[in-house]
Amino acid sequence: MQNIMLKQLSLDMGKTEYDMLQGIPAVENGFTNPAYNLSYDEYKEWLRITDNNSIGKDLPEAWIPYTTFFLYIDDIPVGYGRVRHSSSEYLETVVGAGNLGYGIAKAYRGKGYGSILFKELLKKCKEIGLKEIKLFPMKSNETTVKIMLNNGGQIIGDFKDQKYIIRIPLE
Repeated sequence: MQNIMLKQLSLDMGKTEYDMLQGIPAVENGFTNPAYNLSYDEYKEWLRITDNNSIGKDLPEAWIPYTTFFLYIDDIPVGYGRVRHSSSEYLETVVGAGNLGYGIAKAYRGKGYGSILFKELLKKCKEIGLKEIKLFPMKSNETTVKIMLNNGGQIIGDFKDQKYIIRIPLE
C-alpha cells in the first residue's frame, strides 16, 4: 500500500521538490507553475513569496490568498496544487479561474496521482471553510474534467467556449 501525504509548502522544501517542479510546465491546461525553469536560488525566493501569499502577505493587486500543497507518494513529491481561500467575480468572469488547481510531474502521470491530489485538495477546501467550489478546467483536459465529475462536480456552464465551469458542493 502506498503512503500518501499532502504537505503544505514550507521554506525548508529543497532539491527534491525543486526537481519535481521542473517536470510540470510553466503553463499547461490553464495551470501555472511559476517555479518552472527557475534557478535553485530563485526557487527558494519563490517558496518565501508563495508562503507569504498563503497569509495574504506580498499578494499582487486583486489576488486572493491561496495555499500551496505538495503530494508525496512513498515520500517522493509527485505533484502540487493550490487552493484559493475564496473567489471573486473578476476571477470567475474575466480570468476563468476557480478555487483549486493542480499539476502532476510528467514522470508520475498515468498512475492515478491526479485523482489522489484532487481529493486531498478538496479536503483542504473544506478545512478552510468553503461550502462549494467552482473550477474552470480546459475542455480539452479530459482527464481532469473526469476527475472533477467523479468527485461530485457538475458542469454548470462554460467560459469563453474553452473551459467548463464545474461546481462542487462541499457540504
